[in-house]
Amino acid sequence: MSTNEKHVLIVDDSQDIRNLLKIILESKGYSTHCSSNGEEALSSLNLGSRLPDVILLDLRMPVMSGYDFIMQQRKNLALKDIPIIVMSGDDDTSLTRAQADPENILRKPISMSSILEAVKKNTRLH
Repeated sequence: MSTNEKHVLIVDDSQDIRNLLKIILESKGYSTHCSSNGEEALSSLNLGSRLPDVILLDLRMPVMSGYDFIMQQRKNLALKDIPIIVMSGDDDTSLTRAQADPENILRKPISMSSILEAVKKNTRLH
């Protein structure tokens, strides 16, 4: 992986969605890592040598939800500044519960162009 390559962490319990996002993002020059729930993603972040530039996060997952992931991420000084793009089919009340920045919420079903635009816009600078 090139040091200039932007890295995206994809967190979703659907293997099909993870695979599709991985294919799309890698075809556009991003490197990716996938996790199937928030707990797995946090473990990966804590063990990884390189933090992602942005996280694509589903809210409803088993083991640890996206809501709980956001709360844990915000408590960790090393992780709290990584931008999160929430992917959700939830209503506004649930999204408010996640306390996510409204500009970083993509409603399911999500177009690939919307995902690419959001990733590009929210990728943190090195």
